[in-house]
Amino acid sequence: MKRLLIICMLVVLGNGVFGQGIEFMDNEPWSKVLQRAKEQNQLIFMDCYTVWCGPCKGLAQDVFPQKQVGDFFNTHFVNVKYDMEKGDGKMLREKYKEYIIGFPTLLLLDGDGNVVHQMAGYQKAENLIAGMKAGMEGKSLPALQKKYEAGARDFETVRDYVAALNGAFKRENIPTIISEFIATIPMEKLKDKEIWNLVGKYITDPYSEAYQYVFKEIEKYQYRMDVNRYDLERQLADGMGRAVKEIIRVTTSTTDPDTLKMMAEKADILRGMLIQNTVKRFPMLLCKLRINDCRLAGDVEGMYSWIMFADGLNLLNYENDFRGDTYMYITERTKDKKVLNSILDVIGKQQEKEDQVKSDLVKQNYYDLIATLYTRLGQKDKAVDARKKYEQLEEEKKAAMRKLFGADKDKK
Repeated sequence: MKRLLIICMLVVLGNGVFGQGIEFMDNEPWSKVLQRAKEQNQLIFMDCYTVWCGPCKGLAQDVFPQKQVGDFFNTHFVNVKYDMEKGDGKMLREKYKEYIIGFPTLLLLDGDGNVVHQMAGYQKAENLIAGMKAGMEGKSLPALQKKYEAGARDFETVRDYVAALNGAFKRENIPTIISEFIATIPMEKLKDKEIWNLVGKYITDPYSEAYQYVFKEIEKYQYRMDVNRYDLERQLADGMGRAVKEIIRVTTSTTDPDTLKMMAEKADILRGMLIQNTVKRFPMLLCKLRINDCRLAGDVEGMYSWIMFADGLNLLNYENDFRGDTYMYITERTKDKKVLNSILDVIGKQQEKEDQVKSDLVKQNYYDLIATLYTRLGQKDKAVDARKKYEQLEEEKKAAMRKLFGADKDKK
């Protein structure tokens, strides 16, 4: 009896959150849905789903049944859901293909079937309610886009427009929108909490005034605005890393004087921030830039000095490709056998460690570099052995990849 009472209490308590959710018209004729919307003078909320879609199931099981969601949606909308791969769902998928960018897509439509607002992806209950409420109140994605394209750049418009784009999973233009907004305000406004919450995570371009301002004021962001220092440093370092990578990529693939001059000017800007060493990973990025400077100047000895310095401090531990490429570049150009033997010692020890790694997928393969080192040192037999090990390990990595994705099984 006691056990039955406990179960009943749990059911009652659970129904406070679940059990009174959205009442859907389920895959019913579209004409019937439009008719009801016109009769009740209500907008239509349409859940566009597929049976194989995980986020669709998450909404159906965890969000739509919630009481707060049901209370809002049942009051304001004619609610309907369609499997986009059968019945009227197939017709609606074609009709609204401009808006259905993936599953789930959540549309708000008027009684004539015109799209008023759209969202996409799994949404928490509060976000779903807020998004569709905004659509009801004229803050729909189409309305905000039209307003923005007409020249509106005030904080409220940009905030609501970005929120609508995020809700619809149309995020590709958000960084540009944020940049255009930042261009309209003094840099000091970036310390306004509301503005920072809108634009902060999009400040990643080291050449921008906003990035350089935040970099200089990083202590104030940490202590006065209570911004998480670790997250902010990671954001700044990621942006700086992309900029350094671009310089290295461009300068290794061109000899055009104007392009090289432009890259040198960019490198000067980055170097000015990197030498201040106020952000984690900046020392590593500075080393990469210095090594690239030496390469551009034809200073192989300088490259060697910098990479040995970096290795001594373990700065390039997670930069395997750059590290290997740099050692290979030096190996192919130096005539100094002391340098070659020194590199062989470093890379040989590194490969010994890699050979102890159990997974072939993550094991680094430096045997091609070792083979080149032995060749340059005149030790041909060892070079041949190293080359064979390189090819063997590459085959093992490919086999491990095929096994991971089931290619070998499919072959059989």
